[in-house]
Amino acid sequence: MISNRKLALAIAAYALIALSAYFTLSDNMRLAVWVLMGGLALKTLVAAQQLRTQHPAETAQSGGSDEIDSHKQHD
Repeated sequence: MISNRKLALAIAAYALIALSAYFTLSDNMRLAVWVLMGGLALKTLVAAQQLRTQHPAETAQSGGSDEIDSHKQHD
């Protein structure tokens, strides 16, 4: 399960890469990096939302914990 903290860090990393592309790359490459980072950010947000909707009870029980219990049984 992805926690809110991990999600925020992932989005921040995408934004940092896009920002550094602004200062270091030319127009065409900058646009390509922005499209790629935007796509990855969107994919990350959609995947996080899907995990939350598929396992709402686990999210509530764990309280957004970053740890994964590999011995936990899923119904």
